[in-house]
Amino acid sequence: MVAQNGRQRGRVSGIHSIRMTVAVLAMLLLGVLCVAQVCYLSFFERGIASGTDSKECVDATSPDFDPDRDTNFLCYVRANTLRPARGEIYDDHGRLLVGNYNVFEVAFDGKQFAKEYADSTKYSSAEVDEMLHRLAKDFQDQFKERYPKRSEQFYYNFFTRNYKNRHYETLFPVNVWNERTWVSSIDTAQIKRLPYLQRKIKDKKTGEILRTVKNTRFLNFVTFPVRINPYGEMARRTLGISLGDRQYGMEAELNDILAGEEGSKKYLELNHAVVPLNARIDPVDGKNVHTTLNLEIQNAVHNEMSRKLQELGAEWGCAIVMETRTGEIKAVTNLRRQDKDNWVYDESMEYALNAKVEPGSTFKLASLLAFLETMPTDTECIYPMFVHTFKYPLKSGGFRSYYKADSKVRGEALGTPNEVFQRSSNIGIASMIFHAFGMKNFSGYTAQLAKFGLFDTIHTQMGDLMPAGIRNDGRFDNYYATCFGAGFNIPVLRTLMYYNAIANNGRMMAPLFVKYITNGYDTLERFVPEVVMEKMVSDRTLRIARAYLDSVVWGKYGTGRRYKDPTCPFAGKTGTRDLWDERTKSYNYDRNAVSFCGYFPKDNPKYTMIVYIYDVLQHSEVAVDVFGKIARSIMNSNNYSAMHNIEEYELQPLKGTGPVNRRLVNPIFSAMGYDTVRFEEAKNFYSVRTDDSLRCVLVQPLQLAKENGLPDLRGMIASDAVAVLARKGYRTALQGRGVVKRYEVESGKLVRLYLEPVR
Repeated sequence: MVAQNGRQRGRVSGIHSIRMTVAVLAMLLLGVLCVAQVCYLSFFERGIASGTDSKECVDATSPDFDPDRDTNFLCYVRANTLRPARGEIYDDHGRLLVGNYNVFEVAFDGKQFAKEYADSTKYSSAEVDEMLHRLAKDFQDQFKERYPKRSEQFYYNFFTRNYKNRHYETLFPVNVWNERTWVSSIDTAQIKRLPYLQRKIKDKKTGEILRTVKNTRFLNFVTFPVRINPYGEMARRTLGISLGDRQYGMEAELNDILAGEEGSKKYLELNHAVVPLNARIDPVDGKNVHTTLNLEIQNAVHNEMSRKLQELGAEWGCAIVMETRTGEIKAVTNLRRQDKDNWVYDESMEYALNAKVEPGSTFKLASLLAFLETMPTDTECIYPMFVHTFKYPLKSGGFRSYYKADSKVRGEALGTPNEVFQRSSNIGIASMIFHAFGMKNFSGYTAQLAKFGLFDTIHTQMGDLMPAGIRNDGRFDNYYATCFGAGFNIPVLRTLMYYNAIANNGRMMAPLFVKYITNGYDTLERFVPEVVMEKMVSDRTLRIARAYLDSVVWGKYGTGRRYKDPTCPFAGKTGTRDLWDERTKSYNYDRNAVSFCGYFPKDNPKYTMIVYIYDVLQHSEVAVDVFGKIARSIMNSNNYSAMHNIEEYELQPLKGTGPVNRRLVNPIFSAMGYDTVRFEEAKNFYSVRTDDSLRCVLVQPLQLAKENGLPDLRGMIASDAVAVLARKGYRTALQGRGVVKRYEVESGKLVRLYLEPVR
């Protein structure tokens, strides 16, 4: 029996040994085959791993790929697009105007919900129904303001229908055009924190709760990148959008800079299986655009224009603020009434650059300049105003009479050119032009206007700015109307340009919208102001024109005199134009387009601005009112006060400074116009100098000498000196104001600081 058992155990052991040997051989064979396959793929099918064509696999990413022709392959190389982060847009102080923002598409996975709850033995049907009711109530509470038409019953029916049918359905799709419906990370976090969606993990032995995990796998939150304007409608049309077939503004014009470059990640599709490949091209993020727009100025312009347009019920209006010296555009507002019955205004159209409008009497400045450049004096002649009959000479030697009237109330009167300009007399300004150029010399008049650049196309960062559409057809009425800005169109910004040239001592600047481009770390490109015309008019013309523009607001007969304000001195010209009705092919004398273009402060202009309001019953005084309030708001702002008090200087070399606290270095020297600050390590204080280019600030550690056992505090501002002493355990007493001149250590740990003003 014992021998038999021994033989039986020997047979079993032998069988186990054979099985083990077979298993080991099988593993070795499998390893050899794997190594062989790896070697084969590495040397003979390298194209597959690298994402290129091979004998068995076709590259579907190739431009030569034809999906209708290449249908016999089981293996394809495809690619996922890796999208770059779009560049952001900032104002002139680095504040975000357009940025990237992630919102969420919310979907309900009925199949997953059924797997987690309905098909589970842990929950009864009543408990599942109760959960759906609670989920519906919480969704309705969370999103009732964004989706007011959706009731609690709507959500309950939605969830119930999809879990019973095991369907996957989107509850909140992303509508990029409607920010009010966006689902943010705050919403998703709130949903994930719902107590009944938390699952508690317990210790199997003790029953102690180890952790709590979120059980929201049946709710799918798909991230969707969108562009956001933190300040709503402010400058929205100028900032623009670039999405599908809707492209306009900076987002469209600077798309090549903002968009970046797409990358790709190739993968192998073999018998519907997806295998990642090594071939990858990383995306290049878009660059950031730093504009010339100023948030405070933009806010003042937007708010005042919105208020006035609603008050007047105008169809639309626009306003532009330009920095006089540089041509930088500091604010652009384009507001349009949404519909006739709704006096709500939004930035849905671009008027400042593209609107085809008759300028009206603001164009009289161009006529005045043409007159002054031609006539030797502006004081020897007087001209008819209000009512006059012009006698146009004929070839036969006779005359053709043209009766013109500015007003039905007054009779004919005579006035000096200055009075003509103050009163904004159409007849008077036309008489001045006819005197200077002749009644049959329309081409001579337009040739003089051409010298002011009015017929040149101006290339800007926001696209081309078209010239004035004046037509010289030889007709007297056309010649007459052109003199006071009727019968032709000109972009609003073109009018602002030549007004700005008068404010800028004759130098015409191209509009500048973008100051520089960055990639988040470095400044890649900087744009400098462009001079279109170094001297638009002579010094004599410039001096007289400035005096005439002053008189419109400050003169006895000025059309803007009602709004003169010594605390906010400005100058400019009013404009009122009847509206052309395309339906009747005639002017509607009951509706007007009104405007005012000028600069402030009038004696030392910092800004030039134009206000244009379309389709109102009132005349140009309402535009002057808007101009004055915006100018006053800008002049009262801290931003303007700083610029008003600091004169512009060329950058000067810094050979070394007194102690400067580290936290103050960047704000101080960036404001002074230096590009970069390079730090060398030090604990608290620095001495500053510039490099050889004078543009880069070098910041070096400042070793403070010891005096009375304390660091040398002389030259420090009081707050810095107090901070240094406090860290050393000293109390301080201050005498005077300014920086530390000297100091004394008194009894105990008291240090008395003697201060004096900085000279």
